[in-house]
Parts: sequence; structure tokens; C-alpha cells
Amino acid sequence: MEDIAITQFRRDFVIKTLVQEKQFEQWLKFTFYLNEKLRKEYDTIYQDVFYVKIYEVLTEGIEYATKVHESLIKGSNVQKTEWYSKLITGLNKVKSSLNDPEILYIEYRRHLASHIFQNQYEHIQDNLRIKKVRKNKDLKEINDQLKSMIAHYGSDREIDDYLNKKIQPILTKIYETLTE
Repeated sequence: MEDIAITQFRRDFVIKTLVQEKQFEQWLKFTFYLNEKLRKEYDTIYQDVFYVKIYEVLTEGIEYATKVHESLIKGSNVQKTEWYSKLITGLNKVKSSLNDPEILYIEYRRHLASHIFQNQYEHIQDNLRIKKVRKNKDLKEINDQLKSMIAHYGSDREIDDYLNKKIQPILTKIYETLTE
């Protein structure tokens, strides 16, 4: 009976691994597609979705790619190992090109695109408690940084243009490197 459980566990693990690899691949393709579309022409809907995709790629995506790369190093698939190495290097380049307020803004826009209400950023919560911290950051500081960026650039559209010009060439280079 124990052998059946071990076999089932292994099968489930392999299936989960293959499914996640395909999901990650689709997420990357969608991110690169949106990057290319926005490079050619600004579109508010694509821009909102781009923030969702790029934030996840720069957070959970880098973690996932690193985990896969570490596993591949132990194996013999040199081509795939190198592919993940190039991907991680490129994504870290994107991430390091952004300062904290810019990453915060991308995360905020990600939330705007995927949640109706932004209660996570509100001081007064639904239960009437006062919230002062979000993800180990002072909520007032977060709000001040977001307002400061908008005031500096003048509008969300201007920030979009600025961030796109900053990120797009790096993402385009990553795509070109990975598809050579």
C-alpha cells in the first residue's frame, strides 16, 4: 500500500511540475507579447494587463525560474539550463533598473488592474481598525511615494510612458536572447 502512495505522490509531483512549467511559459509569452504591443502603440487595457504580468514575473517568476535553474544545474540539459540562466539574468536586470517607488507603483497598478477596491492601501479598514503597515512598509510612506510619482510625472499615462521606455528595451533584448 505504501508503494502505491509513493507512486501517486511522484506522479502528482511530475504532473504539477509540468503544468507549472507550461503556465510559466504562457505567462512569459503573454508578458513579451504585451511588451511588444505597447512598444508599438500605447493601449490602456494592454497597459493594465502588462502591470499584472510584469509584476508577477519580477517577483514570483524570478523565484520560480531560479528554483528551476537550480534543479537543472544538477542534470544534463545544458541548453535548458543556459536558457533559464539568461532569463534570470535578464529579469534581474529589469528589476534592478527600477527603484523602490517604481516597483511600488507597478505593484499598485497591478492591484488597480485586478481588484475593484484598493482597501489594502486604505488606513481605515472595513472592520474600522486603523491599518498602518502593508507588507512591512508604512502605509503613509507608500501613499506619499505614489502621490509623489504622480505629481512628478503629472499623470498615470506619463508614468506609463516613462516606465515603458525604461523596461521595454530590456524585455525586448531578453526575448531576442531567449529566441535566438
